[in-house]
Amino acid sequence: MTALLRVVGPDRATAHVIQLAQQIRKLDRLGPEVALRLARERVEAGDPLALAAPGQIWTLREDVDEDDAPACALGILARTAQPPALLAQDEHGTVEALPLDVLALFHLTDWTEESWA
Repeated sequence: MTALLRVVGPDRATAHVIQLAQQIRKLDRLGPEVALRLARERVEAGDPLALAAPGQIWTLREDVDEDDAPACALGILARTAQPPALLAQDEHGTVEALPLDVLALFHLTDWTEESWA
């Protein structure tokens, strides 16, 4: 849970993992122990599907060329499940819809109650 734990602290990180486990349990009809284990594993791996939420700031990873990414930083404004996508604002204020997998180019750096909007 390193990135999430570092960004939001233990209480909020735990709450996020529990909420994710509840979603996994409901959607996949798994037992509570299995759902919690899967949620922890996904969060620890930095899986954007497990982490991405409104109010977060994601910054371009150092090993990624700026020309290969839509921005140097993204603030998540909203997220959709089908298809997995997000509405994000870049560091210049431009808002656009992006596929969720674009976050593989970034790392989570902040999670505030309010987004950049």
